[in-house]
Amino acid sequence: MQSNLEFQTDRLLLRALKSVDMNALQDAISQSADTISPWLDWCHEDFDDMDADAWINRSRQGWLTGSSYELAAFELDSGEFVGCVYISSIDSVANMANLGYWTATRYQGQGYALEAAEMAATLAFSHLLLTRLELVMDPDNTPSIRIAEKLRATYECRARNRYMYDGEAKEGLVYSLIPEDIFS
Repeated sequence: MQSNLEFQTDRLLLRALKSVDMNALQDAISQSADTISPWLDWCHEDFDDMDADAWINRSRQGWLTGSSYELAAFELDSGEFVGCVYISSIDSVANMANLGYWTATRYQGQGYALEAAEMAATLAFSHLLLTRLELVMDPDNTPSIRIAEKLRATYECRARNRYMYDGEAKEGLVYSLIPEDIFS
């Protein structure tokens, strides 16, 4: 997939992160530490310009290598940065990847993560031709669980040592999506 593509939903514009997004990304993450950091260890109040620059460079590298596709989500009406959705850990042998998402605190609970995740799943299945997406989350992350359920993802298991948080292996809930979940 080309990194200059843009995708639109009813309320969002989704595209690859660019250098011009550095301040918006940094502000969204540092201001959302209280709601995101319990689930994602990279999110902290001290997230600075250097962190944001490195983040954007890693995201761009993922696009170039085809190892991951992160889309920044912007509100159509205001142009404000809302959050990100990503297709990561692409496994070409198993033809699958992970689907993840986060939204800045001020946009949480408004359906933006669901809207962005639906678009990312559509892209994963229709453009990347993947046959499976996994959504992995902490068992206490109720908002992410709700989004997975609204996506009609299937709960598969509670997996031991399924993801890493701050250098520690953590138990995670595993949900899956296959093309029929999105296109039927």
